[in-house]
Amino acid sequence: MEKVTKFFDWIYWLFMTICKLCFIGMVGITAFVVFNRYIIKGSLVWGEPVVLMFMVYMSLISAALAIRKDTHIRMAVIDMIVPPNVVCVMRAVSQVFIFLFGVFLIVFGWKFSMLAKRNVITGVGITSMWLYLSCPVAGIAFCLMEIERFINFWVRIKHGERLGDRSIADEAKELVKDAEDQNIQNEFFSVGGTK
Repeated sequence: MEKVTKFFDWIYWLFMTICKLCFIGMVGITAFVVFNRYIIKGSLVWGEPVVLMFMVYMSLISAALAIRKDTHIRMAVIDMIVPPNVVCVMRAVSQVFIFLFGVFLIVFGWKFSMLAKRNVITGVGITSMWLYLSCPVAGIAFCLMEIERFINFWVRIKHGERLGDRSIADEAKELVKDAEDQNIQNEFFSVGGTK
Protein backbone atom coordinates (compact mmCIF):
# COMPACT_ATOMS: atom_id res chain seq x y z
CA MET A 1 0.00 0.00 0.00
CA GLU A 2 2.94 2.33 0.65
CA LYS A 3 4.06 2.08 -3.00
CA VAL A 4 0.54 2.87 -4.16
CA THR A 5 0.40 5.93 -1.90
CA LYS A 6 3.81 7.13 -3.17
CA PHE A 7 2.66 6.70 -6.77
CA PHE A 8 -0.48 8.75 -6.17
CA ASP A 9 1.52 11.32 -4.20
CA TRP A 10 3.69 11.74 -7.29
CA ILE A 11 0.62 11.99 -9.57
CA TYR A 12 -0.91 14.59 -7.23
CA TRP A 13 2.36 16.54 -7.18
CA LEU A 14 2.53 16.47 -11.01
CA PHE A 15 -1.00 17.82 -11.48
CA MET A 16 -0.55 20.36 -8.67
CA THR A 17 2.65 21.58 -10.32
CA ILE A 18 0.77 22.03 -13.60
CA CYS A 19 -1.85 24.09 -11.76
CA LYS A 20 0.81 26.21 -10.06
CA LEU A 21 2.62 26.86 -13.34
CA CYS A 22 -0.67 27.81 -15.00
CA PHE A 23 -1.43 30.23 -12.16
CA ILE A 24 2.03 31.79 -12.32
CA GLY A 25 1.69 32.07 -16.11
CA MET A 26 -1.72 33.73 -15.76
CA VAL A 27 -0.50 36.31 -13.27
CA GLY A 28 2.73 37.02 -15.13
CA ILE A 29 1.18 37.35 -18.57
CA THR A 30 -1.73 39.45 -17.29
CA ALA A 31 0.71 41.82 -15.56
CA PHE A 32 2.80 42.01 -18.73
CA VAL A 33 -0.27 42.74 -20.88
CA VAL A 34 -1.49 45.46 -18.50
CA PHE A 35 2.01 46.98 -18.37
CA ASN A 36 2.21 47.03 -22.17
CA ARG A 37 -1.27 48.46 -22.58
CA TYR A 38 -1.07 51.30 -20.05
CA ILE A 39 2.65 52.11 -19.80
CA ILE A 40 4.11 51.29 -23.21
CA LYS A 41 0.78 51.95 -24.99
CA GLY A 42 1.08 48.78 -27.05
CA SER A 43 -1.33 45.86 -27.15
CA LEU A 44 -0.34 42.20 -27.06
CA VAL A 45 -2.89 40.15 -29.00
CA TRP A 46 -1.57 36.82 -27.75
CA GLY A 47 -1.93 37.64 -24.03
CA GLU A 48 -5.65 37.06 -23.50
CA PRO A 49 -5.89 33.70 -25.35
CA VAL A 50 -2.87 32.29 -23.51
CA VAL A 51 -4.23 33.43 -20.13
CA LEU A 52 -7.58 31.86 -21.05
CA MET A 53 -5.86 28.57 -21.87
CA PHE A 54 -3.95 28.58 -18.57
CA MET A 55 -7.15 29.38 -16.67
CA VAL A 56 -9.07 26.51 -18.29
CA TYR A 57 -6.32 23.97 -17.57
CA MET A 58 -5.92 25.18 -13.97
CA SER A 59 -9.67 25.18 -13.28
CA LEU A 60 -10.35 21.69 -14.60
CA ILE A 61 -7.28 20.03 -13.12
CA SER A 62 -7.69 21.67 -9.70
CA ALA A 63 -11.28 20.37 -9.58
CA ALA A 64 -9.85 16.88 -9.96
CA LEU A 65 -7.26 17.44 -7.23
CA ALA A 66 -9.96 18.27 -4.68
CA ILE A 67 -11.26 14.70 -5.07
CA ARG A 68 -8.22 13.20 -3.36
CA LYS A 69 -8.81 14.89 -0.01
CA ASP A 70 -12.58 15.21 -0.44
CA THR A 71 -12.51 18.99 -0.18
CA HIS A 72 -15.31 19.78 -2.62
CA ILE A 73 -18.15 21.93 -1.33
CA ARG A 74 -21.37 19.95 -1.00
CA MET A 75 -24.82 20.21 0.46
CA ALA A 76 -24.98 17.82 3.41
CA VAL A 77 -28.43 18.48 4.88
CA ILE A 78 -29.66 15.04 3.87
CA ASP A 79 -26.81 13.44 5.87
CA MET A 80 -28.55 14.56 9.05
CA ILE A 81 -31.87 12.98 8.05
CA VAL A 82 -31.02 9.55 6.63
CA PRO A 83 -29.34 6.65 8.48
CA PRO A 84 -25.52 6.36 8.35
CA ASN A 85 -25.66 3.30 6.07
CA VAL A 86 -27.64 5.27 3.49
CA VAL A 87 -25.11 8.12 3.70
CA CYS A 88 -22.32 5.61 3.06
CA VAL A 89 -24.12 4.23 -0.01
CA MET A 90 -24.83 7.75 -1.30
CA ARG A 91 -21.17 8.72 -0.98
CA ALA A 92 -20.08 5.54 -2.77
CA VAL A 93 -22.52 6.18 -5.62
CA SER A 94 -21.31 9.77 -5.94
CA GLN A 95 -17.70 8.55 -6.22
CA VAL A 96 -18.69 6.13 -8.99
CA PHE A 97 -20.43 8.96 -10.85
CA ILE A 98 -17.35 11.17 -10.48
CA PHE A 99 -15.24 8.38 -11.99
CA LEU A 100 -17.71 8.01 -14.87
CA PHE A 101 -17.58 11.77 -15.39
CA GLY A 102 -13.79 11.48 -15.69
CA VAL A 103 -14.18 8.77 -18.33
CA PHE A 104 -16.70 11.01 -20.13
CA LEU A 105 -14.19 13.88 -20.12
CA ILE A 106 -11.49 11.64 -21.56
CA VAL A 107 -13.59 10.11 -24.35
CA PHE A 108 -15.65 13.06 -25.49
CA GLY A 109 -13.00 15.66 -24.64
CA TRP A 110 -10.58 13.84 -26.93
CA LYS A 111 -13.16 13.67 -29.73
CA PHE A 112 -14.00 17.35 -29.33
CA SER A 113 -10.35 18.40 -29.28
CA MET A 114 -9.72 16.45 -32.49
CA LEU A 115 -12.60 18.33 -34.12
CA ALA A 116 -11.07 21.61 -32.96
CA LYS A 117 -7.87 20.99 -34.93
CA ARG A 118 -9.45 22.92 -37.80
CA ASN A 119 -9.77 26.15 -35.79
CA VAL A 120 -6.90 28.50 -35.01
CA ILE A 121 -6.79 30.60 -31.84
CA THR A 122 -6.63 34.25 -32.83
CA GLY A 123 -3.44 36.02 -31.84
CA VAL A 124 -1.55 32.86 -30.90
CA GLY A 125 -1.56 30.94 -34.16
CA ILE A 126 -2.04 27.48 -32.62
CA THR A 127 -5.04 25.23 -33.11
CA SER A 128 -7.93 25.22 -30.65
CA MET A 129 -7.13 21.57 -30.02
CA TRP A 130 -4.60 22.65 -27.36
CA LEU A 131 -7.29 24.51 -25.46
CA TYR A 132 -9.78 21.64 -25.59
CA LEU A 133 -7.18 19.02 -24.64
CA SER A 134 -7.69 20.32 -21.11
CA CYS A 135 -10.82 18.14 -20.91
CA PRO A 136 -9.11 14.76 -21.45
CA VAL A 137 -6.17 15.83 -19.26
CA ALA A 138 -8.58 16.73 -16.46
CA GLY A 139 -10.48 13.48 -17.10
CA ILE A 140 -7.28 11.52 -16.55
CA ALA A 141 -6.72 13.42 -13.29
CA PHE A 142 -10.32 12.73 -12.19
CA CYS A 143 -9.97 9.01 -12.89
CA LEU A 144 -6.59 8.69 -11.16
CA MET A 145 -7.79 10.48 -8.03
CA GLU A 146 -10.90 8.27 -7.93
CA ILE A 147 -8.86 5.10 -8.43
CA GLU A 148 -6.86 6.00 -5.31
CA ARG A 149 -10.11 6.53 -3.39
CA PHE A 150 -11.42 3.15 -4.55
CA ILE A 151 -8.18 1.44 -3.49
CA ASN A 152 -8.33 3.12 -0.06
CA PHE A 153 -11.99 2.06 0.25
CA TRP A 154 -11.18 -1.61 -0.39
CA VAL A 155 -8.16 -1.57 1.92
CA ARG A 156 -10.29 -0.10 4.72
CA ILE A 157 -12.95 -2.77 4.22
CA LYS A 158 -10.27 -5.48 4.10
CA HIS A 159 -8.93 -4.34 7.47
CA GLY A 160 -12.40 -4.43 8.99
CA GLU A 161 -12.88 -0.70 9.38
CA ARG A 162 -16.53 0.26 9.58
CA LEU A 163 -17.49 2.87 7.05
CA GLY A 164 -20.07 5.55 7.61
CA ASP A 165 -19.77 5.64 11.41
CA ARG A 166 -19.24 9.39 11.40
CA SER A 167 -21.66 11.59 9.58
CA ILE A 168 -21.13 15.19 8.60
CA ALA A 169 -23.50 16.13 11.41
CA ASP A 170 -21.13 14.45 13.89
CA GLU A 171 -18.19 16.36 12.41
CA ALA A 172 -20.19 19.61 12.64
CA LYS A 173 -20.95 18.95 16.31
CA GLU A 174 -17.24 18.41 16.98
CA LEU A 175 -16.41 21.68 15.20
CA VAL A 176 -18.98 23.54 17.32
CA LYS A 177 -17.53 22.01 20.50
CA ASP A 178 -13.99 23.00 19.46
CA ALA A 179 -15.16 26.55 18.73
CA GLU A 180 -16.86 26.77 22.13
CA ASP A 181 -13.70 25.49 23.85
CA GLN A 182 -11.58 28.07 22.03
CA ASN A 183 -14.07 30.79 22.89
CA ILE A 184 -13.89 29.85 26.59
CA GLN A 185 -10.07 29.92 26.46
CA ASN A 186 -10.10 33.33 24.75
CA GLU A 187 -12.48 34.73 27.38
CA PHE A 188 -10.23 33.37 30.15
CA PHE A 189 -7.12 35.00 28.68
CA SER A 190 -8.88 38.31 27.95
CA VAL A 191 -10.22 38.59 31.54
CA GLY A 192 -6.76 38.43 33.02
CA GLY A 193 -5.70 34.83 33.14
CA THR A 194 -2.12 33.98 32.34
CA LYS A 195 -0.85 31.79 29.59
